[in-house]
Amino acid sequence: MILYDVSVKSHVNAIKSLNLHLNMSFLQPSKFRPNSHILASKEKFYIVHLPMEAENFTKEEPFTLRVKDSQKEISERIEKIKKLFPRVKYINNHTGSKFTSNELAVNKLIYALKKQNINFIDSRTIASTKVPTVMKNYGIKYVARDVFIDHESDKKYIKSQIKKAIKIAKLHGTAIAIGHPHASTILALSESKKLFKDVELVLVNRLY
Repeated sequence: MILYDVSVKSHVNAIKSLNLHLNMSFLQPSKFRPNSHILASKEKFYIVHLPMEAENFTKEEPFTLRVKDSQKEISERIEKIKKLFPRVKYINNHTGSKFTSNELAVNKLIYALKKQNINFIDSRTIASTKVPTVMKNYGIKYVARDVFIDHESDKKYIKSQIKKAIKIAKLHGTAIAIGHPHASTILALSESKKLFKDVELVLVNRLY
């Protein structure tokens, strides 16, 4: 399970308070969260959450990758992320419905990530994602989100999504669930601990 948009100390503390094997995906440092990379550096394992252009999104994150960005611009962005997060081995997308549905843009990204030995996890923010096609062309295993657990902030809904993710994991052997460090999500996870006894929560580096 991946909790993304991690950017401040309170997020890290809330996730750690659960005492579960959860993957933290950190946003890049910006004006409003200048220490996100420092917080990540204190963890044994982390993912980087990379903003990408969406079809419709009013509150766009800083440093968002765009479809029109050149190979040079995308490669330089990935190089900067590598400097900020030296141990990064996995990146997943924040938003990105427009970006990930554009095969040329995705190709530029995967090319840049491959050069830095970084794997990509598709958050699947759009059904028409071209990431599987590009990954296949590169001979790289495609790994993607199976369930969003907190598309709605209602605790009852989140718990039902957690059950759905567990059901998929039992059926297929693995499942990737994605959520946020929201108070309702943290509470739902805490109250679902008994359910997790039927599966093993692992860091994504156990998957590939």
